[in-house]
Amino acid sequence: MAFRFKHFQSRLMVFFLTLLGIVLATVYFSVNSRNLENAMDIIVQDLEAGARNFEFTIAQRNESLAISADALSADFPFKQVYASGDHSTILSAMENLLDRMVYADFMVLVSDSDLVIADTAHPDSQGEAPNWLALIEEARALDRAGEYPESADVVIIDDRPYHVTVLPFMNPDIEAWIGMGFEIDQFFTTEFKNTVSAEVTVVFNDDDGSWRSNGSTLQPELVDALLVGFTGELQNTDTPSQVGLLGEQFVTLTIPVVSQGNRVQVLLQRSLAVQLQPYEATRLALLTIFAIGLLVLLGGVVVISRNVTRPVKDLVQGAQRIEAGVFDQNVNIDQEDEMGRLAEAFNKMAKGLAEKEKVRDLLGKVVSPEIADELMSKKIELGGEARRVTMLFSDIRGFTTLCEGKSPMEILSLLNEYFTALTSVIEVNGGVVDKFIGDAVMALFGAPVEYEDAAARAVSTALGMQAALRAVNLEFLSRGGTEIHIGVGINTDEVVVGNMGSKSRLNYTVIGDGVNLASRIEGLTKNYGAAIIVSESTAEEADEFVYQELDIVRVKGKNEPVRLFQPFDKTMRDDGPTIQRLKHWNKFLHSYRAAQFDSAAALLNGYKAAYSNTDGALIELYELRLQRIDSHPPETWDGVFTYTEK
Repeated sequence: MAFRFKHFQSRLMVFFLTLLGIVLATVYFSVNSRNLENAMDIIVQDLEAGARNFEFTIAQRNESLAISADALSADFPFKQVYASGDHSTILSAMENLLDRMVYADFMVLVSDSDLVIADTAHPDSQGEAPNWLALIEEARALDRAGEYPESADVVIIDDRPYHVTVLPFMNPDIEAWIGMGFEIDQFFTTEFKNTVSAEVTVVFNDDDGSWRSNGSTLQPELVDALLVGFTGELQNTDTPSQVGLLGEQFVTLTIPVVSQGNRVQVLLQRSLAVQLQPYEATRLALLTIFAIGLLVLLGGVVVISRNVTRPVKDLVQGAQRIEAGVFDQNVNIDQEDEMGRLAEAFNKMAKGLAEKEKVRDLLGKVVSPEIADELMSKKIELGGEARRVTMLFSDIRGFTTLCEGKSPMEILSLLNEYFTALTSVIEVNGGVVDKFIGDAVMALFGAPVEYEDAAARAVSTALGMQAALRAVNLEFLSRGGTEIHIGVGINTDEVVVGNMGSKSRLNYTVIGDGVNLASRIEGLTKNYGAAIIVSESTAEEADEFVYQELDIVRVKGKNEPVRLFQPFDKTMRDDGPTIQRLKHWNKFLHSYRAAQFDSAAALLNGYKAAYSNTDGALIELYELRLQRIDSHPPETWDGVFTYTEK
C-alpha cells in the first residue's frame, strides 16, 4: 500500500524512523550473526581436533596393549607356566604382568579352540567362550591372509564398554590368543578431557535396549537430560549439531566408535552460551545504541505527529460509537487537509447509517429479524430455492365465538398480547414468523437460517407455545377475560423458499405441498382433541421426543396418506404410566388397522375405562368409526381414513 503525505514533516518523520530502524536492525543482526558464526567455527574446529585426538589416544593405547601382548608371548618363563597347564599358576602370572601395564584393566588367555584358559577379570570363567570371539575370528582371517593377526574393537562386557585388543600367543606357532582391554569409563573421559577443549560423554546401548552413560564430564543433571529420549541418531555424523539440554544449547560431535552393533558412542560437546560470552558486551552496546536512538526519534515523532494523531483518535472514537449503535453524532475536526475532508465524509456516512438502521428496525418489526437480515444483505430478486424446511401453523380454536361481544380494539389488544407470547417462544427456538393470518401464525424452521435440527426446534416450539399459552390464559382470566385454546400442526418437507410476489412488492415465504399439509394437519387437531399434531416426517427427524400415533389419513386435496403423531415432552421417556398408556393405545391401533374390529373394540373399551379423562375426544372419534364399520363394513380396508373437508 502506498502512503502519501501532504506535509513534509510527516514525510520526514516516517523516513527517518524507517531509516533508523533499518540501519540499526541491520547492524545488530549482522554483528550478532557474525558473532554466532565465529563462535560456531571455533567450536567446530575444537571438536574436530578433539575427534582426531580421540583417534590418536585410542591408537596409542592400542599400541601399548599390543606391545604388552607381544612381550607376554615372547616371555619364556610365561611359556613354561603356560606349558604346565595349571590354571591358578597361569592366572597368577597374568595378574603379575597386568599390574605392570599402564592402560590394561584385564587380560584373557583364550585357547585356539575359543575357550577361556584364564581371565583376570573373571577367574571362574575357565572353559567358557568370551563374547568377543568375532575379534579372534578377525585375527585368524588376517593370519590366513598373510598379515599380522591383530584386531581391536569396542565390546560390551559386564554391561560396560571396553576397548579390547587381540593378539596371538606364539609358541612358536599360534597356540592361543591374548585379549587385553581397558574400560571407556569416567576415568577415561576425565583424562581425555584434559587433552581437548570439550566436554566428553561415553554412552552405550545396554542389553535391555536403553542408552546409558559410562562416564561424562558434564554435570549429572545434564547427562540425565541428554539420555532422555536418546536414540543414538547422532551416531557417525561427520558435522556437529546443536542439542538442547535444560535450556542450554550444546554443539555436539559424535565420534565414530567401531563396536559390536554400533552400541557405543563418544560425544564431544561445547556450550554455545559459554562460547558467546565474549561477544555479549558488543551485543549489549548495540542494544543500548538502538534503544537511545529509538527514544530520541520517538520523542521527535510524538511532537511532530501530534497534530495528526489527535484527529485520528477522534475518528476512531466516532467509529466505536457507531459500532455501539450511536449514529446521530458528528466528528469535529477543524482542518482543511485530508483529515478535515475525512471527518466530513465520516459524518455523512454516520447520517446514512442512521437512516439505514431506522429502515432495518422498521422492517424487523414487519417481518422476522432473520428475514430482514436476509432481505437487506442480498440483492432482492424474485425467485427461490428448494430447501428442506419445517413449517408450523397455529390457530385459535373458536376465534369467532371468542370475538363476540368485544370491540375491534379489544380483539386487537388480545391478539397482540397473544402473538407476543407465541413469537417469543418461536424466536427462542431459532424459528422465524413468516406471517400472521388473522388469528393464525405461520412459522418456519430451517429458512432463511438453516438448522440440522429444524424439526426438533419446531416440536420444542409447539410444546413451549402451550406452556406460554397457559401463562397468557392466567393473565386473561385474572382480568375477567376468556381462556384461549390453540391447535398446532407441524410438517417437514422440501419446499421452495425465497421472495414471492411482484417486482414492486414481494414477500419472503415458502410454497409447496408440504406447506399445505402443515396447514391441513393444524386443522385436524380439534378432531383428535390434540393440542399438537406432527407429520411422520417431522417425528422421524425429531426422534428425541415421545409420540402417540393418532391415525393414518388422506387430507383434503392429497392422495398420499400421512401418519399423524401427538408429541410429548422428552421427559416422558422415563414416565412409566405414559409409556404404559401408549403401549395400550398402539395395541388398539394394530388391531384396528389389521381389520380385527372386534378385538379393536374390546381394546378401545379397556383404553376408555383407563384413560377417558386423557384422550376423550380421540376415543370418541374411533368409537364412531367402529360403529360405522359395524353397520356398514367396508369392501376394502387399508386402515387409512380420508378427510373430505379441511
